[in-house]
Amino acid sequence: MTINLERDVTELFRAKLQEFCEWCAKEWTVTELEARNDNLFDTKLAGYREGYNAALEGLTGALDCWMEEGA
Repeated sequence: MTINLERDVTELFRAKLQEFCEWCAKEWTVTELEARNDNLFDTKLAGYREGYNAALEGLTGALDCWMEEGA
């Protein structure tokens, strides 16, 4: 049996960050109703909420790029 601690830790780190990215996309996505009820969005340009949500959904892709650069 061969133990590669660096690889194992890297994979665990990636998995936990992946879970976090998925949690962010699920918990922080702003619905249309939430945006209407939150005055923060009153001063934002049209499409802000959609862009904000797209950024959350893109976190996993950003994580993949970041992990590849560090590999």
